[in-house]
Amino acid sequence: MTAPQSSESNTKDYLPPGSWIGILGGGQLGRMFAHAAQRMGYHVAVYETQAGCPAAQAADQHFLPKDEADVAVTLDAMVQRCDVTTLEFENVDADLVRRAAANIPARPRAEFLELCQNRIREKGSLSEAGFPTTPFLPVHSEEEVLQAAAELGWPLVLKTATNGYDGKGQAIVRSAEQLTEVWPKLGSEDIIAEQWIEFEAEVSMIAARNARGDIQCFPLFENDHENHILFVTRCPTSPQFRGLEIEAREICSGIAEKFSVVGLFCVEFFVAKDGRLLINEIAPRPHNSGHVTMDAFQVTQFDQHVRAVCNLPLLTPEQIRPAAMVNLLGDVWTMGEPNWRPVLQSPNAHLHLYGKVQAREGRKMGHINVLDNDSTTAANLAKGLRQKLL
Repeated sequence: MTAPQSSESNTKDYLPPGSWIGILGGGQLGRMFAHAAQRMGYHVAVYETQAGCPAAQAADQHFLPKDEADVAVTLDAMVQRCDVTTLEFENVDADLVRRAAANIPARPRAEFLELCQNRIREKGSLSEAGFPTTPFLPVHSEEEVLQAAAELGWPLVLKTATNGYDGKGQAIVRSAEQLTEVWPKLGSEDIIAEQWIEFEAEVSMIAARNARGDIQCFPLFENDHENHILFVTRCPTSPQFRGLEIEAREICSGIAEKFSVVGLFCVEFFVAKDGRLLINEIAPRPHNSGHVTMDAFQVTQFDQHVRAVCNLPLLTPEQIRPAAMVNLLGDVWTMGEPNWRPVLQSPNAHLHLYGKVQAREGRKMGHINVLDNDSTTAANLAKGLRQKLL
């Protein structure tokens, strides 16, 4: 599947309300993007292979290919309907983005998507451009892992170069003996070996850039994970990390300019024990940690995404109140439909459900945002409300 690289030169100055935005991917991020776009007067089309997906429930039109042979025809039909396309999921075939870009702007471009899809390419490109990353080496065999360990030290974090998220496709290896057991389970010989970082915290920042080159960054979000899946996000961060805000903004703005990103993306960082800010990975789309913006900011990450994609003025993200977000995974439904009364009775809590019918362990089903006088109290209240659902 080949196509000319881009149609950016043919675009208008901006896309006004009433235009059509196409989304590649049909998950909850697309659903929330659709809601934001429709509030601003835009129409939304979704290209997704799964019927009844969360984004399709909200979209004006769902382009659903019948089979593999129907993929190109269905995508072309969506492109014909739309004025611009964007992403809500990074595991989209980059050739689909290129095909769309032959006729309408694709924001972000296929090249940035491909960079983010492959951890080796991503880390290599960032490091070459001078951005701070976790130390790494590409490895393709157990022998090369041992060579990496000699240079980077044990333990190592081994990650498949592609198709890994929420802890999938990665493992911590602490010794040569453990490597023998772990290597076959990774199921790939295209692996990145990263130095284990003793970190104080995991933080993230969301940035947007429009086609004019304007850039806006949200504040740092502080993230806690359980089983490699985001559990709680809070903003503002703990006081000791607020001094990193300027450096994080410079990094995110630098990435946006270096790779000519048009759209919205998230950079996940480790805060090392020595205070260094190190890039873990980039998501070329809205991010789970940014859900806190939906109730705590005067512009949400999804509003900003629409503005970036349509080349509208970007707003300076200003926080209304300290807040925290807690993820609701499928385990909350273990005993059946949760009792939502405690959440709905709380005046500072905001419930967001994603329209997914089947709850599975580890599946993101929704989230709760809580606003309070400080983000630590908000986080504790959010976790307490989630506990009442179990």
